[in-house]
Amino acid sequence: MRFVFVHQNFPGQFGRIARALAQEGHEVVALGMVKTCAIPGVRYIAYDAVPGPDDAPFQNRYSPVVPRLRRAYGVAHRARQMAEQGFHPDVVVVNTGWGENLFLKDVWPNARHVAYFEYYYAAKGQDLDFDPEFPITNPEIIWRLRAKNAMQLGALDAADLAVAPTAYQRDTFPAYLRDRIAVIHDGIDAQDLKPDPSVSLRLGPKGPRLSRDIPVVTYVSRNIEPMRGSHVMFRSLPGLLAIDPRLRVVVVGGKGTSYSGQAPGGKTWFDVFRERIDGEVDWSRVHFVGNLPYDQFVKVLQVSSAHIYMTYPFVLSWSSIEAMALECRLVASDTAPVREIVEEGVNGRLFDFFDDKALVERVRETLAEKARSAEMAREGRRIALERYDFQNVCLPKWRAFLGVG
Repeated sequence: MRFVFVHQNFPGQFGRIARALAQEGHEVVALGMVKTCAIPGVRYIAYDAVPGPDDAPFQNRYSPVVPRLRRAYGVAHRARQMAEQGFHPDVVVVNTGWGENLFLKDVWPNARHVAYFEYYYAAKGQDLDFDPEFPITNPEIIWRLRAKNAMQLGALDAADLAVAPTAYQRDTFPAYLRDRIAVIHDGIDAQDLKPDPSVSLRLGPKGPRLSRDIPVVTYVSRNIEPMRGSHVMFRSLPGLLAIDPRLRVVVVGGKGTSYSGQAPGGKTWFDVFRERIDGEVDWSRVHFVGNLPYDQFVKVLQVSSAHIYMTYPFVLSWSSIEAMALECRLVASDTAPVREIVEEGVNGRLFDFFDDKALVERVRETLAEKARSAEMAREGRRIALERYDFQNVCLPKWRAFLGVG
């Protein structure tokens, strides 16, 4: 079969499935805006967004639509060139968040078109109005998000099939559309992610060496920002460090923004949150390591004694499930995306997202009740293997969904 995967920042969610189909002998092509991408067996073709209006004073107002239309035109023109050269795929899979699938059905009308959906925005009850500490003050924010939603509805109209990675993310869509959207997770390499009680790592050339012999609390976010609860985690630091004089906290994440708005005063959210507690924390025991290479990220989680995962009602991070596969002792926010993978007292401990004191208490319990915590961690790994392992669980579902013989 001939497959096309489209993601402006390929591979995005499609790396594992594209590689697996190529290994099976299918012809796999990827389209994106990054200049190069090397996945064995996958032919990558870059495209450019077409020129379009980019009037700076109105950039934010039109950003939900104009960049997506520019990408939609750009990838459609590139696909048309491929069609004129005789390339006609059987299946086209597109992450709809970037607008790219709007015109592809017209270029390749005989292909089966699959829309990959991540999230549908709402004015109430999801991420937008979740956190009273960061209220929405610009009424046009929701208008922009409705414009994003309108682009996704257009994407659904142009698709033969639709899929979302979690039930929560599927259920953010209007009820009358949910039956059209399958739930298949991207999958993680759960079999390869194993706990290692003997692991140790040094944090930088002059940093301390950490092992399972001392309590290590870990927190991971692509970037330090409100969406993933960084402000609550920072507020918890004095209490966490008071649990045990040997305890260390390792924070993995960059200082940019992925999902939240910009921090005030030209600062980063990292700077804002750190300044709030600067005089209360022994920073020599808190280690900010930035974004790590994957093998180092795994070692950080393997050395963890308690792993904090937090999120608004929003897209679930792969790292939460990877932490489960590594038998991390999970302490997680009691929010809807998390409850899909963590059950209180079964494979982790939950706490109210805004309650930093409860976070500290749950970490204290995790460190004190070692046998119980280890039991829950083993159950977490079992769940990760049973539900989210790519090779044995998610790949067969994807193959059936895509009609692979």
